[in-house]
Amino acid sequence: MLIDQINLNQLRVFESVYRTKSMTHAARELHLTQSGVSQHIKALEDVLELRLFDRIKQKLVPTPSAKELYKNTAKSFEDIETILNKLKKTDKELTGSISIGLPIEFGNNIILPLLNEFQQKHPKVRFRIHQGFPFEMNHLLLTGEIDFAFVDSFAVDKGIKTEPVYDEVLELCVAKRLNLAPKSANDVEFFERISYVDYQEEQSILSMWIKHHTPIKHPDLDVRVYVMDAYAVGKMVSLGVGAGVLPGHLVQKLNRNAEETGTEIQVIKGSNKPLINVISVAYLEEKTLTPSAKFTLEFLKERVKSGHS
Repeated sequence: MLIDQINLNQLRVFESVYRTKSMTHAARELHLTQSGVSQHIKALEDVLELRLFDRIKQKLVPTPSAKELYKNTAKSFEDIETILNKLKKTDKELTGSISIGLPIEFGNNIILPLLNEFQQKHPKVRFRIHQGFPFEMNHLLLTGEIDFAFVDSFAVDKGIKTEPVYDEVLELCVAKRLNLAPKSANDVEFFERISYVDYQEEQSILSMWIKHHTPIKHPDLDVRVYVMDAYAVGKMVSLGVGAGVLPGHLVQKLNRNAEETGTEIQVIKGSNKPLINVISVAYLEEKTLTPSAKFTLEFLKERVKSGHS
């Protein structure tokens, strides 16, 4: 039988190399030398009489055969690990490194405190945090550089599975000391007269809010500043530069101690139901997660959905 010609360690090394896309990372993970890892892969390729990885521009690119082998061996290793732990009748301590992608403000205000709580209970787990926009998370997921990510409403690749976990309410805010308020959400003159702070011009969240809550369907607004993230919008709003759209959780954070500094901000009410930015957890179904990564993902999903109380 072909399996008699294969050393189990070769398959274990292959699984690690495929998952990390690096012989160096696999060597570090398995406590082997890089040459030892390379020899295991070469021996496995010789037995199977096929190539498992192409070396393209100094990067390791799995072949279709490698993808098929990984899909089956990774699940088998996971099943063996589960059986061995059951036989041992002890709960395995969570260890290892987990890579997570996060939107900046949602990550800072909601996820990072939960990860701190998680790590207090599981001190041997390490986190690698990547913060950025959905298109960045999309790339990191597809290349296997992160285990899972939280992304907002903007689309990700159709090959990435998403599960909604949090409704982020988007609020239009102004500095409270300016004493600005429309007569009603239909006060077109008010919304066209005041100045604003907005995000990138290509996907104007400000325009989305105006169209959602007012009769204005083709906003031509006085935007004084364009910035890249919600915290910067909040800073400009609190300084009185103009009105801007912020997630509700950030409004609460900014206002906690703002009364003392005179930088409190207030929410301008709209005419419609709240404008919601749906936050989803995103991951590749075919990517095998470690037990620690799976446990962390389920913990975060449960706590975020329940309001992290």
